[in-house]
Amino acid sequence: MIESIEILPPLGFGRVGPSRTPCDGYTWGPNDLHPRGTGKTTIRPAETLAVAADGTVTGSVPATVTFKDATGWRPVAPFFELHGRWTLNGRTESGPLTADVLAASGLSPGDLRWRIEVANLKAFHYTLDDGDRVAATLELRGDDTAVHPLPGVSPSGAGRPLVPAGRNVPLGAVQVTRPTAEFPELRIRFTPAAGNVYGPADLPQRSSAFVLPADRLILDPQATWCGFRLTGDPRTNPGGLFAGGADQESLGLVDDVCDGLIRCTLPGVGTAVARIVVGPPDFAPDRRPFTSIADGLTDRVRREDVHDPSYVADEETTTREVQDLLERVLETMENVNVDAQNDRARAENAAIARARSLPEADAEGATFDLPGSILSRTLPLTEAGRQRHRRFLALEVMEDLLREQPDLIDRVVRAPATDDRYYDRRMPAMMRGSDRYPMHLTRRQFDLLQQWARQLRSRIEEGT
Repeated sequence: MIESIEILPPLGFGRVGPSRTPCDGYTWGPNDLHPRGTGKTTIRPAETLAVAADGTVTGSVPATVTFKDATGWRPVAPFFELHGRWTLNGRTESGPLTADVLAASGLSPGDLRWRIEVANLKAFHYTLDDGDRVAATLELRGDDTAVHPLPGVSPSGAGRPLVPAGRNVPLGAVQVTRPTAEFPELRIRFTPAAGNVYGPADLPQRSSAFVLPADRLILDPQATWCGFRLTGDPRTNPGGLFAGGADQESLGLVDDVCDGLIRCTLPGVGTAVARIVVGPPDFAPDRRPFTSIADGLTDRVRREDVHDPSYVADEETTTREVQDLLERVLETMENVNVDAQNDRARAENAAIARARSLPEADAEGATFDLPGSILSRTLPLTEAGRQRHRRFLALEVMEDLLREQPDLIDRVVRAPATDDRYYDRRMPAMMRGSDRYPMHLTRRQFDLLQQWARQLRSRIEEGT
């Protein structure tokens, strides 16, 4: 008897792309840390699943990872797998549900009911007009293995729907897989849309800056979004995150990214829920952010473990965490034009100072000095930063610095939740967070660095 079900992963990420072939599977390998190495994380091909038109799954490991083909970027199309807990012949087991497990409980894949609800609410987020919602809802039997598109439409009862009746913004597609002996698991695949932009029918009269094919000029020019004007209430920080004219009036553009819920119901057992989030292509797949979604979630549920003496005393674990963080810091650095960011930060500091009636020169001086171009070094701050951070991948260098300078982390790493709006030289330098304040590590990451440094200094030989 099946007692419970769940969908894994509970949160999946898709990426748009016009290619009809999903991106190959891959994993991150170790950094290239040879003396003349790049310092970058290596990309390794991994098992890649392909789904035929009838839902049959085949697997292979590609020789190389292909991110882009002749058609364009390949979409990242995640699978969601149904897992559960069941008891048969007095024995309780858990894991992926299969047709055999269902059959042992008198059920079949056709008894499953999948429900997909995705939406693009960017326009609605600004206007709060229901007519500016773009959403798609689909219900499927568990044995329906055809490909089903997700046409995004506006509510039919809205006074002025952004997407007129008979039109739609494609938000991707889903396909339930057909269980086989080789791949018996019960899965559904979400394939994101192409990454297109759609506009109102009168876009050519509104702006010459955005040229869209005629078949994508489908939105209603009279919808609230197509005349929305930003007037002191940006709703999103930083404000102005939409295409508009000089008067901040929206041009009425909508893209085909979305997010939403994937549900699976098994009669008599319950409903499992997962989330899907779709974004743009990953233009630097070999560079990891120094603060990932996993870091953010861990900060919320396991923040205190870095203050446990036994956790910090586990030198191997904490050192691996710090080493991984420093590797990701370098990868982020190699993805950033520090010189351009420094210029932006100086301008933003000056603007903040003006608003506070404070000297602009002092605010600008909090950023890095402006070095001149040296021969072929057209981005001197960027190159200097990369060289310095690459040194820290030899962890002994960082350890020696922390032993010699007890206040190093407090002095050069920005503490979380500070109220200072000015950008300065503390790490991560010149980067802006989602709240428009200077970016920082998570509290857990910052505290881990501090606790790790204290542990290092506790083992310093007296007098050295």
